[in-house]
Amino acid sequence: MTAPSENGPSWGVFARALLDTLEAHMQPEERAVLLRAIGTQIAALWPIPPEETLSGLEAQMNERLAEPRWGVVSISLDSNGPALVLTHEQLPMLPTRADAAGGWIVPVLEGLHAGWISGQPGAEPEVQPHVVTSGEGSATLRYGA
Repeated sequence: MTAPSENGPSWGVFARALLDTLEAHMQPEERAVLLRAIGTQIAALWPIPPEETLSGLEAQMNERLAEPRWGVVSISLDSNGPALVLTHEQLPMLPTRADAAGGWIVPVLEGLHAGWISGQPGAEPEVQPHVVTSGEGSATLRYGA
């Protein structure tokens, strides 16, 4: 038997098996709903306390994202919307059989950021972030108009 990694367990094999199984048994829309719900649950288990500034919220989000190495997010205000624009980079790359780019993470991020933002002062629970663009290793989400 080998010794456990000093960095803790590696969940990559489990996550890949789980995602491949979801792909085999669920339609893409159903899978996205489930993955969004998982992201929302992660946010509930790993909440961000209320922050009064966008820079404070961004710092807290990046602190949370650093531990599992889920990339970095920057938040900007689009005053034409009005909306928050979340640019998420350095996303984890975990390809699946049907998705070599690892796009499964995008609905998880929608749920995760929705959960984190909904706990902030002035948040409107009925407003949900949605993906504007996504590509290999990055995604842009918009929260608002």
